[in-house]
Amino acid sequence: MRPSQARFLDPHPWPDTLTGLLALGDTGMAAARRMQTFLLRFLEQSDQALLAGAGYRLSEVELRAPIPRPRLCFGLVDNKPKRNVLARPLLHIYPQGHQRPQGAIVGPGQPIVITTEMRNFFWNPELGIVIGKAGRDISIDDAMAHVAGYTVVLDLAHDLYLEQMKAQAPGELDFFEAATGSWLGKKSDTFCPMGPYLVTADEVGNPYDLLIYTRQSGWQRDRSHTSAMLVGIEHTIHYLSSFMTLQVGDVIHMATMGVDGLPYSPEMTFGPEDYLEGEIERVGTLRVPVVMGAKHDWRQTDDPGRSLHAAPPVRDMFQAGTTQLLEPADWSLADARHVWTLYGNYAEVETAEGLGVRPLPRIINSPGSVLGPSDQPLHIPERATALQFGVELAFVIGRLAHRIPSSEADDYILGYVVLAVMHDQSHQLPPQCHATKQERYVPTTYARWVDGSNVASPLPTRFHSADFRDRDMHLTLHGYDTLTGSTDEYVAAPAETLAFLSQEITLLPGDVVTLGRTHHLLSVAADQPLSAETMLGAEIEGVGQVVCSIIDTRKVGK
Repeated sequence: MRPSQARFLDPHPWPDTLTGLLALGDTGMAAARRMQTFLLRFLEQSDQALLAGAGYRLSEVELRAPIPRPRLCFGLVDNKPKRNVLARPLLHIYPQGHQRPQGAIVGPGQPIVITTEMRNFFWNPELGIVIGKAGRDISIDDAMAHVAGYTVVLDLAHDLYLEQMKAQAPGELDFFEAATGSWLGKKSDTFCPMGPYLVTADEVGNPYDLLIYTRQSGWQRDRSHTSAMLVGIEHTIHYLSSFMTLQVGDVIHMATMGVDGLPYSPEMTFGPEDYLEGEIERVGTLRVPVVMGAKHDWRQTDDPGRSLHAAPPVRDMFQAGTTQLLEPADWSLADARHVWTLYGNYAEVETAEGLGVRPLPRIINSPGSVLGPSDQPLHIPERATALQFGVELAFVIGRLAHRIPSSEADDYILGYVVLAVMHDQSHQLPPQCHATKQERYVPTTYARWVDGSNVASPLPTRFHSADFRDRDMHLTLHGYDTLTGSTDEYVAAPAETLAFLSQEITLLPGDVVTLGRTHHLLSVAADQPLSAETMLGAEIEGVGQVVCSIIDTRKVGK
């Protein structure tokens, strides 16, 4: 067969993304192997010059991240013993981590951008896992069958948000303040390089026997080994899939195995010849240059990364003309790539949770899959135990929002929606056990990560951001209980929240920001099953309402 006649995927056309190829499952992988085998044999048996015009040299193309816009980019933290065992009388082994937004993703050779406002920039390489087969409630024994392969992820961070949180709260930060300060720095634009390729699991072999090298412009700064993982790949996949569906193309990076956060000296200046580099044995070497913002921006003035936006996924939106939603009716849940949640944002938080009232918001995000429509049932997962339900006010981002002053927030808010929120308490550690603040409070964030557990009213309602207060809030679990509240309970306002969050993070059109829970929640015990006729209703005066049915599949207490 001549090369021009070769067909490997008939009758299917080749997908135009790696995620699309992975979604084909065994069919796609078999076609890729057939193509590889054909090309290798052709090269062995023919003059290699015949293929010179059949493609592009690597130097002539720009490589993107293997998954340029992952639905889920979950990064584990504190996942090696060197950081943990000395300070902890008891170690709680479960995946602790956070979700990165799409604007953080860059590919090999694409620069990360450090702005003049950032403080204490630091970084390290991590093993990235790419999901190749979707699944829910995946067993530990089956977990590796859901892994397509591996890639290198550089975990970058800075302390701008952390310094701001420390400035407002003298003394030790609570968990949500510390997580906001640390993790928002990791979520900043361009701060999650990924690549250079996806290497299939069969090519890598044992993922727990890989050396990791950390280099800066040729200078080796660290060396580590993947055998240092406390929480393994199998348990991470099993745990996450017990409350959320893992999708093809989701990325999980397994935390640093060496020095946690290699710093750079403020005296350093990066030019186009300088780079950060992470190498993982049998996976590849990821190299990215660094732009120092106003200090040393070596890019051409017409470089799209400089003239449009630093993050490639955001530049994609400019190219596609999808940078804004014009009307509330243009928004759907599918547009919400990320949900940003405020914690401890109500006046009675000290009484209810022992947290201080703060003017700056505590914020942690989750993937958009946590949102659910009111015209479909809310499924309670099998692992769930006790439940709590609340009503929250949220706003929808209408256009790309970066460094937005609070005075201009209304130009970027498409409208407001009601959320009826279920909190699954099965993640909580027993109160009497020894645990760090992170071990104790990360489960509070996972409690609302169940697929569809934040049920949204269908159409955003527009009003001036200053008018969000003095609105009655109602929540009813029909046949069980009712509660009332008011938006006056909220501390941080929408405009100020948007200004704080968008300092170094670009919010995408369709994203949702919820002001979080209020004082009172409705509680359902673990041994209190909800009947098939149970309805959940939520309403906020002048905003909208939610009414949805509930399907209770809990095993605990049955």
